[in-house]
Amino acid sequence: MTRHRTLVLTGSLILGLGLAAPALAQSVDDRLSNQAERISEGIRDGSLTAREAARLEREESAIAREEQRFTADGNLSALERAKLERDLNRASRDIWRERHDHQGAMAPTPWVDGRLQNEQRRIDAGVADGSLTAREARRLQAGENRIAAEEQRFKSDGAFTPRERQKTLHDENRLSRQIYRQRHDGQRRR
Repeated sequence: MTRHRTLVLTGSLILGLGLAAPALAQSVDDRLSNQAERISEGIRDGSLTAREAARLEREESAIAREEQRFTADGNLSALERAKLERDLNRASRDIWRERHDHQGAMAPTPWVDGRLQNEQRRIDAGVADGSLTAREARRLQAGENRIAAEEQRFKSDGAFTPRERQKTLHDENRLSRQIYRQRHDGQRRR
């Protein structure tokens, strides 16, 4: 029974390694190409600043030079392969961190956009049900437009700082309270 179990475990191990081999065989060049595409996408979607992208590209270039040095003799040893894998993994983590640190010019702010959409729906509903007068709706719409313009102005320098986020959040809260008060003040559209 023990011999049978050993054979099954050995066979499973060999089969498992055989299936894992293609994943390990992904070339360094493929990974570098994939990571370069992730950097390019970060530049396109604004999640990377120019400085972040340049640093990440230098890191990728250093790995490519290291690979050339390691393969100059026509052979890539297990130690050299492990070093390249570690460097590629570190570079991949760096790309992820930089793309998600919200420093890019157009870093996503779904909480601002979502609230603006919600407030627009509330204004539209107030106009539709008559709880907002035309003058109140224009004033509230102007407030919403100011917040959207302010957000774009804050992002125009390539950063959306915590202080700017706090100011935007404060303005959003104030507008939300104004919408509530205007819809419940007893004035009706005639």
